[in-house]
Amino acid sequence: MRFRCNLSRKACMRFSLWLVILLLACSIKWVFKQFHRVNMDEIALVLQLGPGGVDGGLMWSFIKKVILRSVFWSVVLAWVCEKWDKKYKFLPWLVTVGVIGVLGLRIFTANIQLGSFFASEKSQFYEQEYVNPENAHISFKKKRDVLLIVLESVEKKFADEELFGPGGLTPNITRLENNHISFQKYEQLSGLSHTIAAITGMTTGLPLFFSSYRNVEKMLGASGIGSVFVKHGYETWSFFPASGQFSLKENFLKRMGFQHVYDGERLRSMLDYELDVDPFDGIDDGTLFTMTRPMIQEIIDGDKPYFILMETINTHNEGYFTQFCRDLGFEQENMADIAKCQDKILADFIDWFRKQDPDAVVILIDDHVQRSGEIWDALKDVESRPLANVFINTNAFYGVDINRPVAAVDFFPTIIESAGGRIRGCRLGLGTALTARCADVQTLRERYGDAELQRIMEQRNDLYYQLATGIKQNETVD
Repeated sequence: MRFRCNLSRKACMRFSLWLVILLLACSIKWVFKQFHRVNMDEIALVLQLGPGGVDGGLMWSFIKKVILRSVFWSVVLAWVCEKWDKKYKFLPWLVTVGVIGVLGLRIFTANIQLGSFFASEKSQFYEQEYVNPENAHISFKKKRDVLLIVLESVEKKFADEELFGPGGLTPNITRLENNHISFQKYEQLSGLSHTIAAITGMTTGLPLFFSSYRNVEKMLGASGIGSVFVKHGYETWSFFPASGQFSLKENFLKRMGFQHVYDGERLRSMLDYELDVDPFDGIDDGTLFTMTRPMIQEIIDGDKPYFILMETINTHNEGYFTQFCRDLGFEQENMADIAKCQDKILADFIDWFRKQDPDAVVILIDDHVQRSGEIWDALKDVESRPLANVFINTNAFYGVDINRPVAAVDFFPTIIESAGGRIRGCRLGLGTALTARCADVQTLRERYGDAELQRIMEQRNDLYYQLATGIKQNETVD
C-alpha cells in the first residue's frame, strides 16, 4: 500500500507556516510550565550545548507536548482548510490569525526574560569590578578541609510552618541555619538563576550569560575556585548526581581546577544494582550520599587538605520519587515528601561527615528558587524568597551582619576565606568575601542595588566575552 499526500502546494505552505508558529507557541508554554519563566540566556545556552545528559522524562515531555501536539494541530488545520477553503476562502486567513493570536497570548502570559541575549549597550563594568584570581594575592595561614554542598531549589521559606505545616519542609537544614552562620538576604540575580549559572557564580565569581555560538564550552578564559585551592596544596574533588554531559558540567569543573570529578553516570556504573530513577542519566540523592561515603572516608584519611564539591538533585523541577526515600518512611506522593526526604538525607550525611572529620568546614548553598509543583504554588506570590545557605565550623564570621544583601558570586571569595585563606582587598571575581575581616567592603548588591546591578551585568562587555569564550574581541576565529 502506497501513501499519497493529496495536499496542494498552497496547503503545504500553510501547514509549514502554522507548524512553525505552533512549535514556538507550544515551546513557550512548555518552558513556562516547567520553569515558570522563559529566559533567553538559558535557552541559548541549551541550544549551544545540545541535548547531552538531558533528563529522559523532560525530553519525552517536550516531544509529546510540543512537537507531536504542534504537528497534530497543523495537520488538522491544513486538512480542514484544504477541504473547505473553496467554499470559505477566508478560512485559511482566519486560521493564520488564530495561530498567531495563540502565539501572542503565550508571549504575553509567559514570564519572558531577555537577559543579555538582545543586549546592545556596551559597558566597562567587568573591567572596573572583576578581580582575576590569577592576579589576586591569596594566602593561607591555616588550611581547613572543606565540604561544599550545592542544594537544588531549597529556599529559606521552606521553614514556614504556616505554609508547609509543623517543622516545615526542611527542619534539619533550618536547624543548621539557626545554629550557625546563614546570610538572610542571599537571593538569585540575573545570570545566576539556574543551576549551572549559580555554580558558575560560586566557583568563578561570574554570572553565566549567552556570549557566542563560536564556543559550546563556557568560561574558557576564566579561572575557578578549584585552581585556587590546588595552587595552595589542596586536593580537589567533585561528586554530583547528574550526568557530566548535562550543561557540560564535568568539563567545566575540570577547567575550574577540580582534579577528580565523579558524575552521575560514572557513579551509577560503579553500582551492582539497578536504580528506580536515573535523573539526567545519573543517580538520586540517597544513592549519591550513601555510595560516596567510603570514597570520602579515603579522602579524609589522606595526607593532603581537601576541597569537596557535591550537589543534590531530588528537588529539581517536579522532583524525583525514589524507593530510597520510601524506605526512610517518606510516602513520596508529592514534592513536599521529596523535600523532606532530601533534608533527612543531608542531615544524616552531614552528621556522619562531621564525625569523620570534626575539624572540616561544611558549607551548604542553594542554587535558585523552587519553580514547580505545589511548593511553587505555595510560594509564587511571596515577594521575598531568600535562598538557603549555612557555614558550619568556621570562626571567620564572628560578629558579621547576616542581613547584608549577597549573591552567588560573593560565595566564591567567602568559601576561600572560610577555609583559612586571606584575599588581599577581600574581593575575587565579582564577589566580596563576607567574613568578619572584610565587613567594611561592600558587595555589589549593596553598592549598585539589584536593578542597576543586573542591568549592567547584562550589557555587552569585551572582558566578559573573553572570560566566557577564551577569545579576545579583536581575534579572528577560523
